[in-house]
Amino acid sequence: MLEIEDKRAQSSAGADRADELFQQHRQEIYRKTDQLFARLMLFQWVAAIVMAFVISPRTWAGQSSNIHFHVWAAIFLGGAISIFPIWMTRIWPGTALTRHIVAVAQMLMSVLLIDLTGGRIETHFHVFGSLVILSFYRDWRVLISATIVVYLDHFLRGIYWPYSVYGVLAASPWRSIEHAGWVIFEDVFLVISCLRSVREMCFIAHRTAALEASEQNFRQIFEEAPIGMAVVGLDDRYMQVNARLCDMVGYSEQELTTRTTSEITHGDDLEESKQLTRGLLNGTARYCVEKRYVRKDSEVIWATRTACVIRDESGNPRHYLVMVEDITQRKHIAAALEQAKDEAERANRAKDKFLAALSHELRTPLTPVLMCAAALEQEPAIEPELRQQLGMMRRNVELEARLIDDLLDLTKVSHGKLQLLVSGPVDVHSLLIHTEQIVRSDARSKPLRLDLALTADEYHVAGDAARLNQVFWNLLKNAIKFTPSGGKIAVRTINPAPGKLVLTVNDNGIGIDRQILPFIFRAFEQGDTRGLQPSSGLGLGLSISKAIVELHGGIISAESAGPGLGAVFTIELSTVSPFPSAQLLAVQPEQSQNKLYRLLLVEDNEPTLAVLTSLLRRQGHEVLTATTVKSALILASDHTFDFVISDLGLPDGNGIDLMLQLSNDYGLRGIALSGYGMAEDLAKTEQAGFLAHLVKPINFEQLHRVLEHFAPAA
Repeated sequence: MLEIEDKRAQSSAGADRADELFQQHRQEIYRKTDQLFARLMLFQWVAAIVMAFVISPRTWAGQSSNIHFHVWAAIFLGGAISIFPIWMTRIWPGTALTRHIVAVAQMLMSVLLIDLTGGRIETHFHVFGSLVILSFYRDWRVLISATIVVYLDHFLRGIYWPYSVYGVLAASPWRSIEHAGWVIFEDVFLVISCLRSVREMCFIAHRTAALEASEQNFRQIFEEAPIGMAVVGLDDRYMQVNARLCDMVGYSEQELTTRTTSEITHGDDLEESKQLTRGLLNGTARYCVEKRYVRKDSEVIWATRTACVIRDESGNPRHYLVMVEDITQRKHIAAALEQAKDEAERANRAKDKFLAALSHELRTPLTPVLMCAAALEQEPAIEPELRQQLGMMRRNVELEARLIDDLLDLTKVSHGKLQLLVSGPVDVHSLLIHTEQIVRSDARSKPLRLDLALTADEYHVAGDAARLNQVFWNLLKNAIKFTPSGGKIAVRTINPAPGKLVLTVNDNGIGIDRQILPFIFRAFEQGDTRGLQPSSGLGLGLSISKAIVELHGGIISAESAGPGLGAVFTIELSTVSPFPSAQLLAVQPEQSQNKLYRLLLVEDNEPTLAVLTSLLRRQGHEVLTATTVKSALILASDHTFDFVISDLGLPDGNGIDLMLQLSNDYGLRGIALSGYGMAEDLAKTEQAGFLAHLVKPINFEQLHRVLEHFAPAA
């Protein structure tokens, strides 16, 4: 509604302006025509006097003569007819009264001239000429006044003084009507001409008002635009500029209009600007480019310059229209953001290197502890109580290793480098049973009831068994962690639809606050941990689990009715058909018969070297040890080995270079032991020729299985 009212107001304002322009134009015509008649009246008066002196200067009565009456009439009557309208055009120019007085006076002057010539036909044309000149007023009413005067004059004088009008002593009354008819005939066309002229004046007034409004709008836009605007001549000189552009470059409008665009353009951008300008002249519609300007105070600013060429009706270029937007602050912000991004990336790389180094330093001392605890736990002659303590040691070391792995996995997730090793259909039920066995002792120690209800008929998925096991371990460990003593944890699998497997882990523990629930899968988010041990986790398990499940094309979600009401974690995965039993048997690797090897063990950590050497020798392997690259190369040159087991970080070099040299010189194959387990570390060892990359701390069984796996090719 407001928009309609605005349009009406604009339309009314346009009509008012058009009427104002029309009145101004018409008044100007009135005044100029008044001035024309003032000069014409004076000229006609002089002409009448001259005619009187030439045609009939004297009148004769016998041999005596006197000045003819026509001379006195020309002088005094002509003056009376002329002086008053001339005075009116000076006192009240452009008024209606002045126009009608001029019209009457002009017709009376025609009457006087006709009388002075004795009614000659040529003088009658003065009437028609006078009517034409009166039409210059473009006011048809003036013609009516003039016509009435002519008709009355011809009618009265035609009756009483026909000689003064028609040049005859007697004339028919119809003759005045005939003359009036010719005058009216001309009036008709002159009135039509006046009306047409008035309509044209109205049209011109409306068009001028529209052009003024358009020009005013353009000028207002030009002057009040939030960006710099300029009209630039073909000679590259500023013709018109707005205040914003002056503020941008620091020059006044007068100073700027005496300069060219090249004078305030940065030298490095000058050639490009000239090429773009030439392109406009050659047919380019417009261009937009980022360039630099040099302010009056020599400061350099960045701007976006948009330019187009304005052409005339013939298509010839007249000038350029240029729009300039100051983007200096945007450039500074972009540069600052780029710098901040570079710094963040450098900090992130430094963080990754720090985590990798930290994990290496943390893993290395755990290796001998884990191997000793695992080996001793399997000793048949060990006392049950000691076996239980050794198992506790092993589980805690494995937990520490899991926390370190979580830190590295988080780094992989953040870089999108977490990868799956998909080997075939994974039996989810078997993984759950295996995971339950791992955490069973933790559940019993609280104590908690842990129930499995694996009712799904389709429970094989395509994925990475180790990563899925990591997810299940995280969910069960979380449930045990947040469920108080005497609580219950239920693990259930169902098939809600063919090809779909849903796994739920439900506990009646401390629950999850609704404000925290949307962020439960965020890294380092642990919810309410009051009453729990501060070292019970880093809050990374769920974040990593979410990434793993999504890599498997699945969905993981969490629900809780609130604090104290337990929690339910749900995983949805797509199922696949398992391999037939015969095919499974066909792909099982052949079991080695515990073959014994000659091994070169390279490790600079003395405890790890001692424990690992002892365990390998107890297996019956022949083991020679080295703590440096140099000593390892000496042993390789003097002895024959089946495998080299090497740490990557050595005092005088690294295991990568050692493996390359041993492989090239002696054809040795190796197994890498390292606290570094990033993706790039695994790639480097694979390229160096290592058969496997074991991340510390390792269980001795891991190393044994690797040796057994590669036994047929040894």
